Amino acid sequence: MKARLFVCLTAVSVLCAGGRAKAGPWSAQPLVGVVAEYASNPLLLAQNPRSETHAALILDLPVYYDLDALHFAVTPRVRYGGDTGYSSVTSNYYHLDATAQYKSELDSFAFTGALYRDSSLLYAGELANGVGVRRDTSSGDLNWQHNLSERLQFQLDGNTQRTLYGQSEELSGLVDYRYTNLSPAIVYALDERDSMRFLGSVGRYYSLNGFTASDSSNLQLGIDRKLSELWTLSATAGYSKSTNQYDFGFATFKNDETGSVYSINLKRQTERLALIASVSQALAPTGGAFLSRQQSVNLSANYQYSERWAFTAAFSWANLSDPVIGGGSTDRRYYSADLSALWHWTEQWLVTMHATKLTQQYGPPDISATSSGVSLQISRQFYRTNN
Repeated sequence: MKARLFVCLTAVSVLCAGGRAKAGPWSAQPLVGVVAEYASNPLLLAQNPRSETHAALILDLPVYYDLDALHFAVTPRVRYGGDTGYSSVTSNYYHLDATAQYKSELDSFAFTGALYRDSSLLYAGELANGVGVRRDTSSGDLNWQHNLSERLQFQLDGNTQRTLYGQSEELSGLVDYRYTNLSPAIVYALDERDSMRFLGSVGRYYSLNGFTASDSSNLQLGIDRKLSELWTLSATAGYSKSTNQYDFGFATFKNDETGSVYSINLKRQTERLALIASVSQALAPTGGAFLSRQQSVNLSANYQYSERWAFTAAFSWANLSDPVIGGGSTDRRYYSADLSALWHWTEQWLVTMHATKLTQQYGPPDISATSSGVSLQISRQFYRTNN
């Protein structure tokens, strides 16, 4: 297995290596590497956990198109290890990301799209009690911003996502779904340091089997404030409503749920250090019968120690309350910690080291599962070439 990965890495390196071409709007910056990973319980099993160690080839092929007002990028990303399965370690992935941006004096448009095939165990909220299944996702988001005056701006964001799982609901506990959301906002600049936002959203989440659906809406008021040259605060808060319905064929049952939604983000940025803390509560699609009410806390720190060394630390906690058919809800909790170090071995060769820990709790009865892992990645970042 290691010999095959080395041969693949060498072959891709030879294919990607090349001189810089004449400057033009098109450019590319490939990355190729190998990664070795270990996890103590990659399936997050509550009983009889099994550790796994695997190696894989990774390949990123970003292609860019840049003009004065228009920017476009497509990035295929592949992880191939030759091992079957959909644990957090063995899962091969095939990702395609696309972005496009256009700006004028009064308007800006941004589009992002994605096609993913990977594992449900890679997404917090879809860790279905130790069952890892194939996850196929297609998504698109369009954002429009229009300057009504020097101080007043209108924003409109629309997005849609469809997710399919490789196993039936009976085996995985996850349902195929589509989620579509539309969010308008008005932003008013009070002065150079402060601005206010009035925003809302409407969304529809429904299972593709046609049995369950959630219609949601919310209204929020927000403020953005530059506390100092280093500190920035952004906060929104408001009220949300979700109508969950289940179709039995002969009758449709509905249940309304109301509650608060909020988001608070605090950021400190210096030349070398970035600190970010956020707290939020929102309705989120996680593969259940209905939308889940998700509470989360996220802390992260990024430190650029030198030209060669960079360090990252992150911690997150999430509690998901899943409505169940007939009323009531069940809770799931996730804790994760991540430490990483990036070393520029040379200008083009990179070494990345990761240490992670993830805990999932659900019930009743209360059940807990934990996995710890480490990984080592060696990759080569090729120079950006233009045509």
